[in-house]
Parts: sequence; C-alpha cells; structure tokens
Amino acid sequence: MAKKGGPNKDQYRELFKKFDADGNGYLSISEFRNVLKAADSNLKDSQIAQFFLFFDGEKGDRRITEEEFSKGLDQVLSYVAKVKDLFKKYDSSGDGFLDRTELRKLLTDASGGKMTTSEMDQILKDADRNRDNQISLNEFLDACC
Repeated sequence: MAKKGGPNKDQYRELFKKFDADGNGYLSISEFRNVLKAADSNLKDSQIAQFFLFFDGEKGDRRITEEEFSKGLDQVLSYVAKVKDLFKKYDSSGDGFLDRTELRKLLTDASGGKMTTSEMDQILKDADRNRDNQISLNEFLDACC
C-alpha cells in the first residue's frame, strides 16, 4: 500500500494504462522499458530485464498485469524510501552527501565490522560516478538499487 501522500492505486492504474501501448491489459518488456525511460532511469538492458522479472512475479508469464505493476511499484517505492532514510541517517553533516568517513561508518555498521578498508574504498570508487570523493543520494540509490 502506498504511503500517505505517495502515489495511490488510481495513479498506478493511470500510469499502467499510459504505457500499455497496445491496450491488451499487460505490459510487455518493451512497454515496461518505456516506463523506466520515462522515469529517467539509466538502467542497462540486463537491469531492466531483472526489474521486469521482479514485477512479473511468481507466474513468470513474461507480461506484467496491472495488479503486478501496482504491487511491484509499492515494493520498489518502499525500498527506495528505506534507502533514502539510511542515507539521511549516515549523512551526519547533513550536506546531502556521504563522504569517505560517513560511508565507512555505514559500511562498518552494515557488515558488522567485517569489511576491509580496501573493500570500502572499492565501493566508494564504484559508487562515486563523478569522482568527487563523496556519494550523492542519486549515486547511493544507483549503487543500492
């Protein structure tokens, strides 16, 4: 169920209908790709395929019903909200970025202290797309999602 103030089922339905180009009541992989493109997603084809399978659910019939779409959106939006909360929790400076120290604290807590400095540095390097030695919320979301 969507959070108060968040998208509701009517909005999900309208979004689904908008991208169900052929009107058959299902989203194909190409229609689903258009949903993600409209959301300014920079996902690779392999990632789009993974999301498609996630939304497709247990039936695995390679088409997404309106119900599957709604359920998938709820789950994704809930996950993104949790990731944003995690980011805010560790952004101790409140500047909207995780610097090396803040990221190390997050990774140390998440790994129970089992992650090496080298592993942490690699995660920072991989997540820091613009190479400014800090992780923005968008970079963090991309790395986590």
